[in-house]
This record gives sequence, structure tokens and C-alpha cells, in this order.
Amino acid sequence: MCIRVFGITITLLGWLLLYAVNVYGQESFFQYPEAMIEEIVPEAMQNEERIIYIQDRWKFKSGDDPERARYDFDDTDWDIVSTNLTEADLAFIDWNGIGWFRKDFVVSPELAGKPIALVIDRHLGASEIYLNGEKIVELGKFSIDPSLVETYNSRHPVPIVFANGDVQTLAVRFINPDYVFTGRLMGYNGFRFLLGDWETHNEQTYAFLARWTGGNMFYVGLLLAFSIIHFLLFAFYPAERRNLYFSIFVALLVVLSYLYFRLELTGTTIHTLYFFRFLMIAEILVLTFATRFTHSIEKEFAPFYADILVVFGLVVSILFWHFTERFLWLRDLAVLVFVVEILRSVIFMLYRNRGGVWVLGVGILIFLIALITSIMINFSVIGGSAQLANMAGSGSLVLAMSIFLSRDFALMQRSLESKLREVQILSDKTLEQERINKEREIEKRLLEAENERKTKELEEARALQLSMLPKKMPAIPRYDMAVFMETATEVGGDYYDYSTGKDGSLVIALGDATGHGMKAGIMVAAAKSYFHSLVHEADCLTMLRRMSSGLHNMNMKLMYMGLMLVRCKGNTFDIATAGMPPVIVYRNQKKKIDRITLKGLPLGSHVEFPYKSKKIQLEKGDVVLLMSDGLMELFDANREMLGIGKIENILKSSDGFSANDIIQQLSQLIKTWSGGNEPEDDITLLVIKIQE
Repeated sequence: MCIRVFGITITLLGWLLLYAVNVYGQESFFQYPEAMIEEIVPEAMQNEERIIYIQDRWKFKSGDDPERARYDFDDTDWDIVSTNLTEADLAFIDWNGIGWFRKDFVVSPELAGKPIALVIDRHLGASEIYLNGEKIVELGKFSIDPSLVETYNSRHPVPIVFANGDVQTLAVRFINPDYVFTGRLMGYNGFRFLLGDWETHNEQTYAFLARWTGGNMFYVGLLLAFSIIHFLLFAFYPAERRNLYFSIFVALLVVLSYLYFRLELTGTTIHTLYFFRFLMIAEILVLTFATRFTHSIEKEFAPFYADILVVFGLVVSILFWHFTERFLWLRDLAVLVFVVEILRSVIFMLYRNRGGVWVLGVGILIFLIALITSIMINFSVIGGSAQLANMAGSGSLVLAMSIFLSRDFALMQRSLESKLREVQILSDKTLEQERINKEREIEKRLLEAENERKTKELEEARALQLSMLPKKMPAIPRYDMAVFMETATEVGGDYYDYSTGKDGSLVIALGDATGHGMKAGIMVAAAKSYFHSLVHEADCLTMLRRMSSGLHNMNMKLMYMGLMLVRCKGNTFDIATAGMPPVIVYRNQKKKIDRITLKGLPLGSHVEFPYKSKKIQLEKGDVVLLMSDGLMELFDANREMLGIGKIENILKSSDGFSANDIIQQLSQLIKTWSGGNEPEDDITLLVIKIQE
């Protein structure tokens, strides 16, 4: 399982499977409701490994009492627990690092009196093993004082001889002074024993060491060859940094393989934890440079971001070494970050159809098959060597990566040759392009000059349009008046005007031409001319009809003029509108709002439209608001229109305010609702408040 971390780089599912292998498929005690007496028969050792897989159901009692080793000791009230002592087990028992385990067996007469191998699958701590009350072996050095304990974690089998009898009891006095650390780091705190044929397992122990040493050295040598070759390729061509990252990645695989080798040969828990901590750091570094290598394949990945991840991996490794227990979560987080990043990189390259990715795909597929095979071997689903499966998978992955780099290097050389042939063609095209660019630059400057000229004309037109509007409203004692205008572009389409008659009457005009710009300005100028020509010769309805006919005859194509005329004489207002919003009247005495809505087509659209007018009587304190549609149709940040309700609320609270105060409040409403943005349409407001 020397590079199981690379399962993470393939899929999160593979990572979870490897994590399961890391804790060796531990079982928790609550899976077993009761203990059973197991039968040891020769037929159980007929499998290839010559092992009896005894069930992991032992009676357990926390604390220490030497009397518990007795054959006839009453253990009926003990808990049933897995000797693995995983985190799940510890959540349901009282465990302080020391306790007793007992298990009953019925041994076949054929095996009685013969040596049987006690196979130590795992063992974190020290223990004394008793058979029928007699101590038969001590693993490590047991002591109730944790400081005097010498732990044991060797795979050498121990001979055990069962005597004749119906039921025999195996008792284990166990202590793990490092259980807090081992539980957090390795996922379990206890031990697991199996039984097997003594001669077979005694011989297999030495054969295993020979095979493991020889196979591991061959594998390490192969990895070193790849690492050195690609480092030399980088040394001769430093611009190709992918070779450097791949060389470091393979070198770290060498370190990882060595750590697994040493982990198999450790004889104490302390050494196991020491090398296991080294191994977990090596896994982080392998993932770190695997990520950096995948980033270097695709040029679109930012080098700065990739280097930050390398620094992150190095920092996590340092922190994990010095503060292992405190930063276990950070190590897991780093693994997750690198897994996600590698998966993202691979998916991105597949999405972009990166050339040669199929080579990596084949290597990854072989590695994944080998990974699943090794997991099945570890769980005894199939037979075989997990070590060979892992070596074959990881070796195929490294070979695929090396082939990918070599292929990319060859393609890069061919591409350079092709580029050299294109240089001559491009140089000729460059000269032609420079000539075209100069022509475009001249055209650009001409367009800028034309735009500048048009802008100047628009500014002059705006100045002309504003000059046609009254500078201020007339001072009439009976009326307190104020006006406000804000245009959406340089030349707006809104218009307001007034004229006073000899009889003391006041005629007010407020209009809104369709659109903006120069045509709207022309329409406003024409409306102003008609207004002053007709204001003292006709009533409001006659003025609307004659102005509509005149504007229609101008034939300005889809340009129309909404207009509102109000003839004020004393407290009587005669109102006529053509395509304008309602006139809002606030009745001060009644504290109510009246909307005067007179429907009519804009001027210039239909010559003989039957426009209507309405006369109203006002009293002291009443307020009249004339406005263009730009105010009601003002948008906020969520594209909602202002409407008429908020405008009426301001008028309702206008008691004691002057016309100018009301204009200021409406202006503030415009800024608040629009968020300070420029309006999309012209806004014109005219307020008249009746005085004495």
C-alpha cells in the first residue's frame, strides 16, 4: 500500500476506501451483542494462509486485577468489545489505558498438545497472555506504571499449546500508555490476534521479510531511476519545470516506500508511531508535489497559485511534525485540499481535451484497478500479494506520467520547428498589419474629431434649449410657485413655460417630448413658439388642437409632444392635458389628495382628437403638482418604478411648507430612490401653493 494516497487523487471514493484500509476494517463492540465460545478445528486452517480467523468478540473489563487471569474467574458481567479499541468502542466503555480481555475456546483433540501460532496482526502497547490461568508469554514489558512500560508491535508469531479439555480460556492483560495519541493518529488503540499453523507462520515470517526487502529495494531502485532521469532533464533544460516537479514527486514516493518498509519491521509502538508520523507527512508532501505537477501540465494554471499550495503543504508538514495531535485536523484538511485540486486539474484537462491525457488516463486506470485489488486482498476477499498489486499500480502510474512528459517534450520540439517556418510568414504579415493599423489609427482620430464636434454641437443645443426655459417663475402674490428640472441627456425632451395675461391670469405649460437629443430639442422649440403665439388668443382646448395640428404638419416621424396647460385665475384652475400624467391636488382643509386624470393623445399624433379640460376650485393652503412622467417612472436598483404613492405622501405632509420646500423634498426622493444614479428619463416638476 506504499502509495495509497494516490487513490485520493483519482476519486474521493478511493480515498474513503484507503482510509478504511488504514484502520484495517476495524469493528466496534456494539456489533456483537454477546460472546460466543469458538471451536478450534484443523479444518479451519485449510485456507492458503493457514490461519484461523477467530471472531473479534472478547469479554472486557477496565482496570487491573491479577485475579482476572484465573480460569474459573467469574466474567459474566463483563462487556463484549472489539480488541481493536477504536474510537467507536471507547465511546461505550470505561477505558483509561489498561484492562483485561478474556475469550473461551473449545479445541479439537487433534490440535491439543500441539503448537499453534498466535499471529499478532496488530499490537499497540504491552500485554501478558494467560492460558487457563497460566502465563504463557509477555509481549513487551508489562507494568501498571505507564512510564515503565516497554511496548511491542512485532509480527513474529508466538507459539501457544492448548491442553486437553472442554473449554479453555485465553486472558490478555493489556496496557497502552499512549492510547490518546495512537487513537487520534492511527484510529485504534488495542490489538488483534489470530491463530494459525505454527510451522507455516514461523517460516512465513522470514520469507515475508526476504520478499518484502527484495521487492521493496527493486521498486525503490526503479523509482530512483525515474527520479534521477527527469531531474537531469530539468538540469539540462531548466525552463521545463514539469520534470523537476515530477522528479521531486517520485523521490518522495521513494521516501514513502522506505517508510512503509520500516513500518513493517518496527518492534515497538513508539517506533510505529514515529515512522507512522513520518509516513503521514510524506503522504502530504507526495500530494503537494503531485498537485504541483498536475498544475505544471496545463499552462493556464497560475504559477503563483500553484506555488502557494506548495508552501501550504510544507507549512502543514512542519506544523504536523511538531504539533501532531493539535494539527491532525489541519493534515486532513490539507489532504482534502490537494485531492480536490488534483481532481479539478484532471477534470479541467479532460474538458479541454488536453493532448496526451489518455496516457495519464491509462496509468490512472491501472493504478485504480491495482488499488481495488490490494484492498480486496487486505480484506481477504481474494488471494494474492497486496504489496505486488500496489507496486504494479504505482509503477504504472509513474511510467504513464513519464511517458506523458516525454511525449510532450517531443511534441514541443516538433512545434518549435513548425513555429520557425511560420516566423517568416508572420513577419511579412506583420508589415502588412502595421500598415493597416496606421490607417485605422488615422480613422480613429478622424472619428474622435467628429465625436468631439458633435459633442460640442449637443452642448450648444442644450444651452439653447435651456435658454428657452424661464429663468424663474413669475412673482404673483396669490401663488407660491417653484420648478425643478433634471434632464437625462445633453438635450432633454421636457419643457415648461408660463405667460401672464392683462386680466391677471396665469397660463402654465408643462410638456414632455418623446425621446431625447436634438430632435426632442427641436420639438420643444416648436412647442414653445406655438405656446406664446396662441396663449392669449385661445382657451386651453383650442390651443391643444391647434398645436397638435402644427406639430403634425412638421412630419418629424414618431416624434410627439405631451403637454399640460393650466389657466390660473384667482382660485380657479382650468386644466387641459394631452398625454401627460395626472395633476395631483392636495386639499389642505380636507387633508386629502385628488388626482385629475384627463386622457388624451400626445400632440402631433392625431389632429382632431377630442381633448378635454377640467376646472377646479382651490382654497388657501392647497397644493397643485404638475409633473412629467419621468418622476413616476424613476427606477431604483431593483428596477422597480417609484409610482405615484410616495409622491402623494410628500404632498400630504406639506402643511406649513413652501413650494420650494416641497420641491426640495421631491428632489431628495429622486436621489434616494435612484441611489444617486442618473435618471433614464427627463424629470420636470412644478408646484403651486395657494396663498392669501
